[in-house]
Amino acid sequence: MPSPSASDSVSMPTPSDPFSHPTSNATGSGQWNASSLLPTSNLLSEQPIILQYVFFLVLCALETVSFHLPIRTLLSLRLPRPLSYLIPHYPHPAVISTALLVSSFTKLFPLLLLIWKYDLPSSASAVSWAVIINNVAALEILLECGVIRAAILAAVGAVCRAGIGWVSFETNRVQDCS
Repeated sequence: MPSPSASDSVSMPTPSDPFSHPTSNATGSGQWNASSLLPTSNLLSEQPIILQYVFFLVLCALETVSFHLPIRTLLSLRLPRPLSYLIPHYPHPAVISTALLVSSFTKLFPLLLLIWKYDLPSSASAVSWAVIINNVAALEILLECGVIRAAILAAVGAVCRAGIGWVSFETNRVQDCS
């Protein structure tokens, strides 16, 4: 049996360490090599993967808190007569948060889509709208206040959550420019 030549052997790429800093590569140049899939322009993508996960975990926690807190606060206040018609009083904030969390489980649906090919922008948009509709339905059922009043509460929470996302995006963009 002939011995295999050097051209017959197949070299397998070695997996990179997920906890290493992505700019430190074998050449030591500090830049991404040509086969890298991540862009060099984003500050977050240049951080270790564990730091990226921590960033998105903190961002999700802040967005959830920023969605729940305004709704819980508005519902716990006893507002004067014209405003009390729009925003009902509900003295049980833990039940409100539970309903909002359960109605937001639709956000987990894209995890199933990792198995199949899908169009990311349209799927993300569809999931976002489904979560908003579920949140409105949960508030309407829990508070027995009607769709319009539940939609107003959900809109207040969504604006606050979008504000956190916008601040995060702008902070990351400003750091990329400097």
